[in-house]
Amino acid sequence: MKILRDDLGFVIRGERFVSYQEVQCFRYLQWLGLSLDEMGHEHQVGRWSFDFFPREKVFWEHHPIGMKSGEDLYKYGKRRRLTLNAFGYSKAPLVVSDVMFKDQWEVCDMMNDYEIDFKEGRVKGDPTICFVRDYSRDWEAVTGVEFTRDSIDAGAPLIFAGE
Repeated sequence: MKILRDDLGFVIRGERFVSYQEVQCFRYLQWLGLSLDEMGHEHQVGRWSFDFFPREKVFWEHHPIGMKSGEDLYKYGKRRRLTLNAFGYSKAPLVVSDVMFKDQWEVCDMMNDYEIDFKEGRVKGDPTICFVRDYSRDWEAVTGVEFTRDSIDAGAPLIFAGE
């Protein structure tokens, strides 16, 4: 699969993606077996577009906005949820992610961790909105210690700075 880059982003199979992060989301949906038409890329709702609307079951907004603009992920997600509700999509779940994915396999791991199934249109937990976050950034800010899956001893108690 050839990825072309220009001043406006990335182009794959005739589709334009504004960021390399969005390309990773596309590659993940493609790995799930979804065709370009089934992905619902840049799905318009009113004057807004949503990154993906796989099989017209679950909306997905992927913006690592906390790292770029400092915008609060939760406020952003709530505004997007209100937009969907206003246009008759109150029953369609919304996934809002801000993880800096390295590749589609990392997207796969994170979606499995949060039990999100874009193929079947299922989201565990709150049926209206699911925030997918990389909490390791919060962990590092609080503790000053880099967090990785390998750095945690599952049996050890968590001790936070100042305790």
